[in-house]
Amino acid sequence: MIEKLVIKRLHLTLLAIVTLIICYFSLQSMRANAWYFSSLNTVQELSNISPIDAPEAYNNELNTAQNAIKLAIQLEPEHAHYLHFLAYIKLLALANTKQTELDTEYKEIQSLLLHSTQVRSSWAETWIELAKVTSYQEGPSKQVLNYIDQAKKVGPYKLDVHLGIIEISLANWQQLPPEYKALYVNSLSMAAQYGYRFNRIYTIAKQLNQLPTLCMSLQFGAAYKKLKQRYIYKQTCK
Repeated sequence: MIEKLVIKRLHLTLLAIVTLIICYFSLQSMRANAWYFSSLNTVQELSNISPIDAPEAYNNELNTAQNAIKLAIQLEPEHAHYLHFLAYIKLLALANTKQTELDTEYKEIQSLLLHSTQVRSSWAETWIELAKVTSYQEGPSKQVLNYIDQAKKVGPYKLDVHLGIIEISLANWQQLPPEYKALYVNSLSMAAQYGYRFNRIYTIAKQLNQLPTLCMSLQFGAAYKKLKQRYIYKQTCK
């Protein structure tokens, strides 16, 4: 009888401990989620602030967003999306980074994205972002190609993947290996199927001073027939 009572109390104690552990981690997750949404809302508000007209206000908000997501990561250090979002914020902050510190920042961003892919390997957007960041440092390297292959493997029809491939290709056009040119042609053809969302490619090409290259690429192939009937094409590729 005494043994049964002891076992029962032991079970109750274990149940109480398990319940406390679950409550603790649930609370940690809720707090981390609150910090993440605080960071997300701050980043979304940045669209209302001009980094040129109000640089101090813009940078302050960017720092606030970065500090918030760092607190979320402290609470949940293996949360793939938080790691990716911190990398995204750090990319936004690169414009304010000293030239001597750029390499260090790129490596930190690359590390965050790589960590995110290790935790969640099925997210194509993280793989292509990792490919882009690595290409900023290495150009169109074999490693970048590996990351692109991973992105295509888990998200072959994701527009962001094709936009990333096009961006990497245009940014490195003068030194682009044949395998990258094949990827570029394929992604451009795929992106043409996304209707008005293709317009993002004009913006990418303009930022990279590669509009002539893009416009020349669109001259060939039946995939671009409807695209060339649109006003934006006629205005951009005169």
